[in-house]
Amino acid sequence: MILKEPSDKDLIELIIEDQDYLGIVYKKCKDSCIRFMRNYSKGSNITSNDLEDIYQDTILIFYEKIVAGSFVLTASIQTYMNSVCRFQLLNRFKLIGLTVSDIDKYMFDNSDPKMKFDGNINDVLEPIEHENEGLFKALERALDAIKNSGGQCYELLTMFWHQRKSINELTAHFGYTNDGNTKHQKSRCQKRLKTMAYNYLNE
Repeated sequence: MILKEPSDKDLIELIIEDQDYLGIVYKKCKDSCIRFMRNYSKGSNITSNDLEDIYQDTILIFYEKIVAGSFVLTASIQTYMNSVCRFQLLNRFKLIGLTVSDIDKYMFDNSDPKMKFDGNINDVLEPIEHENEGLFKALERALDAIKNSGGQCYELLTMFWHQRKSINELTAHFGYTNDGNTKHQKSRCQKRLKTMAYNYLNE
């Protein structure tokens, strides 16, 4: 007997009851989101690792909005995920001097249902509140695991987040060759933290 795949509305209800169902969304939407972002970022210096980071953030944003209790899905989950990925890409493009008109030159046919987006969606990660218990605990566990595993990631992240150290100060403290290397290392540590937290969410 073939089980019927839950609708998007049903999936949201299931995720509220059991965060394990977030894994269904992760697997279901990832390939299309990555393809969407790859097409949308043509002509830029956005890397495959950047796209993976953005998708991890998008999953956390989606989960964060659901557990906040006020999430209203106005399109398909895939369209929502594409839209959040797009908004994050736009923010990264601003940092490297690209404008929306520049991006549109590389845009593609939006008729594919899996490639649609809503330009009015601009959700981002919010500061973590204790009432978002599942997400908060997952990040807390991930940070503890990084601390116990050794290496510099725990110290780097806590110095940056809690002690408000600048990139320049981190470069001097850890002896990196330049600020670019420090930013790269910080990005790797953040990606590691987010990946571990997501795994904890889906245990």
